[in-house]
Amino acid sequence: KVDFDRKAMLTNWADNIVLPSFENFNQQVSTLSSKVDAYIANDGTVDLNAVREQFKTTYIAFQSVKPFEMGPSEDVSFRASMNTYPADTVKIAMNIASKNYSLGAASQLDARGFPAMDFLLFGNSSNLENSADAKAYLSALMQDMKTLTTAVNQNWKSHRTEFVNASGTDIGSTLGQMVNAINKDYELIKNAKIGFPAGKKTLGKPYPHTCEAYYGGFSLELAEANIQAIYNLYLGTYFSGNQKGLSLSDYLMALDAQHNSTALDVAIDSQFKLAIAALEKVPNPFSESVVNEVAKVDEAYLEIQRNVVLLKTDMPSAMGVLITYQDNDGD
Repeated sequence: KVDFDRKAMLTNWADNIVLPSFENFNQQVSTLSSKVDAYIANDGTVDLNAVREQFKTTYIAFQSVKPFEMGPSEDVSFRASMNTYPADTVKIAMNIASKNYSLGAASQLDARGFPAMDFLLFGNSSNLENSADAKAYLSALMQDMKTLTTAVNQNWKSHRTEFVNASGTDIGSTLGQMVNAINKDYELIKNAKIGFPAGKKTLGKPYPHTCEAYYGGFSLELAEANIQAIYNLYLGTYFSGNQKGLSLSDYLMALDAQHNSTALDVAIDSQFKLAIAALEKVPNPFSESVVNEVAKVDEAYLEIQRNVVLLKTDMPSAMGVLITYQDNDGD
């Protein structure tokens, strides 16, 4: 039996990574909400660029919470509610014109959240500046996101004890849920953020408009922040500062897990670094690079993909954790 304190690892995750990430995101959403309110009130204190800047900061902060789609987040489909892209701009225009919509309806997933706001702020800003109805929609989007985020942040705080105490390795355990959650999110980076826009699912035909933050043009920064968040959880790195607590990396070390002739924890660590470095070499905006910088995009995609097997097959099998989610496209 391996000597490793799983509960101490879960405590580190809860207190130093997950809860502070949600608290920070909640604060960024709140700041964005205030700026949107001031912009719509047209009181001269906040212009469109100030809203855009805060929107970007908030969208990047979201990348630190989206990997944790379990418990309170999964209960409300937080990731899909906040970030289903590409936005359906026709549906958004119809909503604005009709003034009759319920953002919580399943049919509205691609007309709410960050992607809808990205379209209004960056893709449709001349209309936004001159249309009271478009501003009303922006306000409704913001209220929807704020209500959801406030509730999820609060529910995570309440969930802490249960999170820390479920210290087994079975399907319902925190370890089991977290390993599934970060793998599913990592594959979303590979497929939705990079693969689909780059034509990996469409015989090489790129789809630039399906990029995340397509109108704002900062898809790559979101992808890097997202991978870094998963990497930080893997290493046990605190959300604030560079301190580390017990982590998946330590657990693999304690288990003496191997990959080929290398320690598995070292192999995963190296592959995270390679994936981030390859992404950093792709020029902004990503929507142009999928057409003009195919070799660099392919390299980033491959480096991200190389970690899928290590994270999804080798790591869970070493820990005795079952991968229970279905991804629908093979690895």
